[in-house]
Amino acid sequence: MHLPKRTIIAHRGVHDRGTKENSLAAFQRAIDMDAEGLELDVQLANHRLVVKHDINAEETKNLPTFKDFLALIKASHYDGFLLIELKGRDGAKELYKQLQAAGLSNQLMLQSFWEQPLREWRALDKRIPIGYLRHYPNRLCWRLAKDKIIQQVNLDYRYAPLRLLSPWWLPTYWWTINRPSVTGLLMHLNVAAVITDDIKQALKYRKRK
Repeated sequence: MHLPKRTIIAHRGVHDRGTKENSLAAFQRAIDMDAEGLELDVQLANHRLVVKHDINAEETKNLPTFKDFLALIKASHYDGFLLIELKGRDGAKELYKQLQAAGLSNQLMLQSFWEQPLREWRALDKRIPIGYLRHYPNRLCWRLAKDKIIQQVNLDYRYAPLRLLSPWWLPTYWWTINRPSVTGLLMHLNVAAVITDDIKQALKYRKRK
């Protein structure tokens, strides 16, 4: 999978001005703004895959499901990149099943902070792009890459100096880029993609490059 350098990915959609993050409205706004990619959080709650970030006891019956999100992508004819994060250890097989059933043609990547979903996805599909989410790189990043479980590691931008000290190299998506100074800096570096709450700002700084 090859995305253009400095691809700009909308973090949980566009969720300012009263629009809730990870809502269908937030993703539709990002699509309407021609976002190059969409990032979303999916978790298994009450035997359903819902689009939600925090793992807590919040009522989920009124939240969009992963199937709802996939239906929106298909209905809107959105052809951008999809960065799908599974929250927690559970639900990897069901997420993959629903994704395959949707039959989307979008480039995409599955990612998680947990090792178990990464290995489950790789067992199901030898070719699907998988990223390991980390705040900073560790030895498990190297082992998962060596075992051909992941193709890249996606990191917190605040730990960028540690990434530069790593003795190995994998493509990296940086999250979550909102400060203008950081956005401006990364738009001048050879980064694969930035995940941001402010796609207008990122587009503006990329144009200045």
